[in-house]
Parts: sequence; C-alpha cells; structure tokens
Amino acid sequence: MAAPRCRLCAAETLHPVVERPRSAVLQNRVFPSAEEARAARAGQLDIRRCADCGFMHNYAFDPAMVDYVPEYENEQGNSAHFRDHMASLIDQIAEAAEAMARGEADTLSIVDIGCGQGGFLEAVLSRLGRRGCGFGFDAAFRGAEVESGRHRYYRRYFDGDTGHLVPDGAVIMVTRHVIEHVPDPVGFLRGIRAAIRPAQQVRLYVETPCAEWIFRNRVVQDFFYEHCNYWTADSLSFAAARAGFAVEGVRHVFSGQYLWLEAVPEPDEGRAAASPHGRGEGALVAAYRAAEAATLGHWRARLRALSAEGGVALWGAGGKGVTMAALLDPQAENIACLIDINRNKQGRFVPITGHPVVDAQTAVAHYGVRTAIVMNPNYHDEIAAALDSDGLQITLIDETEVRP
Repeated sequence: MAAPRCRLCAAETLHPVVERPRSAVLQNRVFPSAEEARAARAGQLDIRRCADCGFMHNYAFDPAMVDYVPEYENEQGNSAHFRDHMASLIDQIAEAAEAMARGEADTLSIVDIGCGQGGFLEAVLSRLGRRGCGFGFDAAFRGAEVESGRHRYYRRYFDGDTGHLVPDGAVIMVTRHVIEHVPDPVGFLRGIRAAIRPAQQVRLYVETPCAEWIFRNRVVQDFFYEHCNYWTADSLSFAAARAGFAVEGVRHVFSGQYLWLEAVPEPDEGRAAASPHGRGEGALVAAYRAAEAATLGHWRARLRALSAEGGVALWGAGGKGVTMAALLDPQAENIACLIDINRNKQGRFVPITGHPVVDAQTAVAHYGVRTAIVMNPNYHDEIAAALDSDGLQITLIDETEVRP
C-alpha cells in the first residue's frame, strides 16, 4: 500500500501525533441506556502531522462511519460564557456588515455554512435587523426547509451548485466548526469559492479549534474521531489561500481555544501559488507526544485517589468529557457520572463507557459526588457561581491546571 500523502499539500513527510485504537465515532450522541451506549460505534485515531505545511489529519478516518442522527446533541448555547463568545463574533460580523452595506441598495446576505439548527444565524439576523437576510445550509438541519423570506434554511451543502440560492450583492459567509470535520478541506473551501460570483463583495469567516492550544496545554481529551483535521493558524491560512482566498487575518478567540480566520476572495487573475508554512509547531507537538502517556498516568492515579474519598464526576458531557471518560475510566469504575447543563443529555448515557449524564443536584444526591473535574477551564467561573447559587458543595478541579 502506498504511503499516505498530506491532505493539504500532498507531501509525504508525515509524522505520528496521536494513535488510539478506540474512539467514539460520535462524541455528542447520547443513548437511552448504558448497554446501548457501550455498544456505540467506535473508530481509530491515526493522526499525523505534515512537516512541510503543519497540517494534521486522522488517516484512519472513514467519513462513511459518521452519520449525524437526530440523537446527536451538541448545543452549546446553554452556557452564558459561550453566548458571550458568540456575541463577540457577532459584533465583528455586524461591523463588517455595516461597512459592506454602505452604499448597497440590496439587503445584505448572511450565509451560515454548516448552520446546525440555526441558532448562530438567528442571533446574527437579530442583531442586523431588517438589513440582513439569512441563508442557512446544513445537511443535518432538522427543521423545515424555508426558501423565502428573511430566514431561509436548506437541508443541503453549500457549494458552487447551491450558491445560486443566494442573491447578488454583498455577502458575509460564516462557517463555524465545520472544516475540522471534512476529509477534503481544500475541496470544501473551493466549493465555497466557486459559489462567489465575479466582482461580488464577500467576506468569509472560519472558526475552528486551535491545535496549538491543545498541544501547549496537553489537552489529551481534545482528539475526536469526528475531527479528522487539526489546524494551526498557518495551516488554516494555507488551506484558504489554496482555495482562492486572500487571508486578512487569523485571531485566537475563546481564550485561545479557537481560531477565527477572516478572508476575501482572491481575483482569479491575481492568484499566486500558495506556499506551505509548517514552521513553529513541530517542537510543541513533539513535547506533547512525549508527555501524553505520563499525563494520562497522572490523571488515572489522581482519579483513583479522589474516588476513594467520595464520588467523582467529569463536568461536561461533550466531546472532551466523553473522550476523557474513555481514556481514564473505560470500565466506568472510578467516575460516578458526567455533569452537564444540557437537559437533552441529562438522564442519558455517553458512548463507549456508558457513564450516566446528570445535573449537579442529582450528581450530589444520587451519586455522592464531592469532586468534579472541569473539562473546559473557560466554564470554571460560571460553574462555580451556579454551584454557589444552588448551595451545592462540589470541589472543582480544572483539567488544564494540574500537570504531572
């Protein structure tokens, strides 16, 4: 079998990053029983980094295994902290819309590519008022398709074949937390570029997790089967340039956990061949790889010690919590439960391990939880305030604060 090539630049200089034989295919799918959860489909992680461009990809990824069923639940808007993050992105989009709409007779179009169930798009439209017309595209959209009015939703992908559904005029395109899921990211971006008409005024925003943050903080639970791609600022910029966009900037947002790229279409006559820049992260990745086993060993020992003193929970039943439970407690012996404020997850069970998902009150009253390991430090203060308000005594430990 021929050696795999980089999915971004086609180089053969691939080096191992993370190997795991069993990872839940859908981290955010919950199940009605522990037995069904433990029988959930699993896949393999074989994540490698290209030394030429820095792009990281899971070369064991099979897109046919990923089927976003109705039981898939990844809503993050229940958190006030996350809503604040979205509001900051909407502020930037609104400022761009103000500048683009100046002198434009037509309504500004907002295209959300991979819109989920429309929450972010609706928030943008609410901010823009009557000046904005929203177009949401997502093959997993569960609502009714709407093809008229200011709020239009399509249960399909957005690319050169569907771009005609968006009218001429100024357009802001947003794709949040999609590009890490697609096995051909340059093809995905080229499809977006193909939908842009000549001389059309367009701004593109892309949000995705930041691999540098994962490695720097040794976040062992941030490698998911669903995420076949792992991006740095350089590799994301390179992918956008290869697809025909001129990158105007990449910012670190959400306390450094995400990248936020802003770009405009590069005119065909002005395009230059993009050059890869794989510098800078190689040593960081190597340090993570060398420390991963010790990090996991430290956490397993700490978990055993904590569970001897009382019930232990993981706070967060999303991808981080599900992955951490599988890494630290595959037989569900030392973690009593996962706590999550998403009511659609409560009373159900997470894949692979079958740990129950409950609210904080149930964790204390039914599972005797005294300690919770917070899967995302961004939510620590919000969680602490909620516990104080409810009069619950749970000691919080931030996963990223304790290292071997």
